[in-house]
Amino acid sequence: MTDEISFKNQVRWTEGAKGEIAFPSNQIIEFALPAEFGGVGGFPSPEDIYVAAANACLLTTTLARAKRHDVVLRSYRSEAVGVMERVGDGREVTRIEIKVRLAADGDPETIMEMLSDVAGRVPVIRSMSTSVSIDFDVEEE
Repeated sequence: MTDEISFKNQVRWTEGAKGEIAFPSNQIIEFALPAEFGGVGGFPSPEDIYVAAANACLLTTTLARAKRHDVVLRSYRSEAVGVMERVGDGREVTRIEIKVRLAADGDPETIMEMLSDVAGRVPVIRSMSTSVSIDFDVEEE
């Protein structure tokens, strides 16, 4: 793998407070300014997408690290909550809390080692200035 990888998308305004993100894979995500800021409900906002990016990257990093540690995941689900607050003269997503519940086959010590490894390796989270906490709950068999 090369040291530099590019991720591309295009954003297009569609109408009112709505737009869409298009990816090279032909996937499209419609989004809107949040209703709280004069936008429309029923669509993810850029802030939702930001929080979802951290949550999704945590899953993919967990999958990659499980493979490396010879841990077999039986189930994985997570919930992320991002909190936006006034900071200075604007607003920021100041923290994201992610709760993960998973079941895995493998040596319990190795599973805990893997989860510790995951927490510090999530590329999207490492790229954020937002404080992110991760709470892993490993289900017993």
